Amino acid sequence: MGLKRSITSKEGFKKIFDSPDKKYSTNNILVLSRFNDHGFARIGVAIRKKDTKLAVDRNNIKRKIKGSFRSKVLELPGMDFVVYVKRNLSGKEKELKNDLDRAWKKFNN
Repeated sequence: MGLKRSITSKEGFKKIFDSPDKKYSTNNILVLSRFNDHGFARIGVAIRKKDTKLAVDRNNIKRKIKGSFRSKVLELPGMDFVVYVKRNLSGKEKELKNDLDRAWKKFNN
């Protein structure tokens, strides 16, 4: 994916959390987005240690989210997306995949 598709800075996340242009929420995830000046979609993932204790599980969830994003990136508008995981999703990959597919469809329109 490379760095150009990732939102790395704390300020980047803060801008999106403070004033998102669009939102999509399910029981498991919250996707916030904001138009950017880069002309292509970028992603950031936020998972609290309180919700998902093991780093292995957090990394697996991040990998699934970024993989889903990578498969849809060419269809998405030039926005910055932050996917906030609301609760522990380890072992619920199918549920996460369905939520993400619905989210990307919403932002594609």
